[in-house]
Amino acid sequence: GDPLLWQHLFWFFGHPEVYIIFLPAAGMVSMMVPTAAQTGLVGHRAIVYALIAVGFISFALWAHHMFTAGLGVMSMGFVAAASFAVAIPSAVQVFSWIATFWKGQVQFNTFTLFLLGFHFIFVLGGLTGVMVAVLPFNWQVHDTYFIVAHLHYVLIGGAVFPVFAGLYYWAPVMNGHQLSKRLGSWVFGLMFVGFNVAFFPMHITGILGMPRRVYTYDANLGWNGLNMLSTIGAFMFAAGVVLFLWDAVRTAFKEKREHGNPWHAPTLEWATQGDYGTRSIAQIDSLEPLWDRPQLTQEMEAGQYWLPGTITGGRETLITSVVDAVPRHVLVLPTDGWPPFIAAVGTAGFFLLLTVEWVATAFAFGAVSIAAICWWLWFTDDVAHTGGAQVADGVKLPMGAVGAASHSWWAMIILLCVNATVFASLLFAHIHVAMASNICPPSGAALPHAAWPVLSAVLMLAGAGAMTLARRGELNQGQGLPRLLVVCAMVCAVASVSVDVFGHWRAGLEPTAQAWSATVAALLAWHGFNTGVLLFMGGYLLARSLSGKLQARARATLDNSWLMWLGVTAQGLVGTGAVQFIGRWL
Repeated sequence: GDPLLWQHLFWFFGHPEVYIIFLPAAGMVSMMVPTAAQTGLVGHRAIVYALIAVGFISFALWAHHMFTAGLGVMSMGFVAAASFAVAIPSAVQVFSWIATFWKGQVQFNTFTLFLLGFHFIFVLGGLTGVMVAVLPFNWQVHDTYFIVAHLHYVLIGGAVFPVFAGLYYWAPVMNGHQLSKRLGSWVFGLMFVGFNVAFFPMHITGILGMPRRVYTYDANLGWNGLNMLSTIGAFMFAAGVVLFLWDAVRTAFKEKREHGNPWHAPTLEWATQGDYGTRSIAQIDSLEPLWDRPQLTQEMEAGQYWLPGTITGGRETLITSVVDAVPRHVLVLPTDGWPPFIAAVGTAGFFLLLTVEWVATAFAFGAVSIAAICWWLWFTDDVAHTGGAQVADGVKLPMGAVGAASHSWWAMIILLCVNATVFASLLFAHIHVAMASNICPPSGAALPHAAWPVLSAVLMLAGAGAMTLARRGELNQGQGLPRLLVVCAMVCAVASVSVDVFGHWRAGLEPTAQAWSATVAALLAWHGFNTGVLLFMGGYLLARSLSGKLQARARATLDNSWLMWLGVTAQGLVGTGAVQFIGRWL
């Protein structure tokens, strides 16, 4: 029942998301610009720091589109400052790319044209972004077509044009053939001119007062000519996309051949040949290895570097240290199979069907996806080789890794971060509603007796402790005790949620009665959902143990379940504590 809260929750996702979309495109641009200029990237380290800074600052910008929503002066000033600040790391990247072009000898290929078009469009979009960060100007153009123009200059310029540059740049890797340079010039011309003809007039119509999200308007408002111009530009842009698709399909059906290195690029994707990755994995000590060592491709094909032969007969690669790429262990990769394909179809079906509100069918697809993932994981967390793997003359490395050295450990850390952002949104909703209330809890609502949340917290901690003891147990000398501890952790998790829900039910929680109660119920529901995930993981872990697949060198299921247990416990404690603290003492 709070439109302002709805806006906050929407923009928590919506505004960081538009900056995060730019980050992969920025990475592609940083790879293509040195090739286009035939010189090293200027300010590589500064670009890396700038990418991190953009991602970090973007989370302080969620109210960038809420300057007319009635926020306080301090809140608006903070968000406006962050809106200005995000332009600094963005500009660092742009100036580094421009300096690289200036330093080198620019090769005018089609992907170079798209890179130059990207710079022109993205910089203009960034400048209008600074304009809308100025509060008085924002109040005049908010929810007008000026914002539509700004958004598309940033997104089309910042993401779509780099993607088209990448399609032209990496097309030879697919089957050895380049896309047509002559047609590519037409594609770029139609898209670049069409885009600007379509969207630049929207700056003017926005300043003239044309509102966004309104599908029709009177004929005598002075916008007709500008809107017709935008329509013509949109058709030009679409014609360029259609021409590209025709060229891409035509090229895809050509006979496959070796791609070589047609752009004289410096990076390793151009060193691979044939239907496989690399014959051996080179030790790299520069940003432009193919320029610094022209014979590197031939040396890799001759097997002169790491992992020249297979250890297990399957797909393998090296896992290295993060910064200096020192080899740490050999990772055995999954082979082809149906499970990942079925999981992908199930995942896509789940999200797409929810958009048309086919809820039952969507959840059926989701169940299929989860089953396929479990099927896939059942066969991938195995000990492939008990001895060391000889990856070079006189050099042996372990096969696989456990704990913090494994890739799955860090994947779980990322999952917990994503999970925590959802929890933070729900917690913010509760704090927002509580602070907006004259009294907290509001009339008709009440907190449970303190004994209930305390008991719930004790049970959560007991479950996390049981999982910690299970993880520390010896897996090669019988697993009866670890299994018992996992069962205890599952029982404690269920008991904790039950106690918490029962306590609030005894206190008369009615989620449909007040917004405060609804936010409490949302926090309880989120914790209950995560507890259900813990039960699923615990059951899967027990199945792995009973089947003999849980071993000291194949223990990712146990380690990752333990991490998830700690994360859910931490969320539960924070959520329970926040509700009690805000309701009793704020």
